[in-house]
Amino acid sequence: MKSNGLVDTSIINRLKDGDELAMKELITTYKSTLAQSMMRILKSQEEVEDLLQELFIRIWTRRQDINTELSFHAFIYRIAGNLVYDRLRKLAHEKRLVADYFTHLTEVYSHIEEGVFNQETKDILNQAIEQLPEQRRRVFILCKIEGRSYEEVSRLLSISVATVNTHITNANTTLRNYFQQRPDLSFLIVLALLSAKMLHN
Repeated sequence: MKSNGLVDTSIINRLKDGDELAMKELITTYKSTLAQSMMRILKSQEEVEDLLQELFIRIWTRRQDINTELSFHAFIYRIAGNLVYDRLRKLAHEKRLVADYFTHLTEVYSHIEEGVFNQETKDILNQAIEQLPEQRRRVFILCKIEGRSYEEVSRLLSISVATVNTHITNANTTLRNYFQQRPDLSFLIVLALLSAKMLHN
């Protein structure tokens, strides 16, 4: 039987025909993983539950738009990405949420070498990090990408731990500003964050 992402094409066809049981099967298949992925970004169970409800309503109302020749996984994550991105924009005034969001960018980057994300996403993240001054970029990569401790980086670069901390703080500010000024790129990162959990497991 032909597969479409995590589900058989037959289930998608039943969904398109208005089969509510097929919809329930899709919810069972995707809900848990989507919830975990959304929580990584939104950090709010209430927000996640609201978006999941809206997501599956959209899937049901747009079921005729589903192309069984294309990936259903991509279809559902594209809708999820739009919903999360819209919610982030609405909540952008909450400094804690914005800080959490951009902190996750470094978590995403740490998986790049494992082939989790496509080349477009890798290029975007590389371009962002290239905006940093040389020493700050070196500190950022050692700490955030290679996972070294501040103390270890301090010894490697012959600088104080306080200086390492300052570099990381300033680097995070630079990256935050970079993506805030480029909402189109931010949306691609949201999609990467949403997909990372499923693809990495």
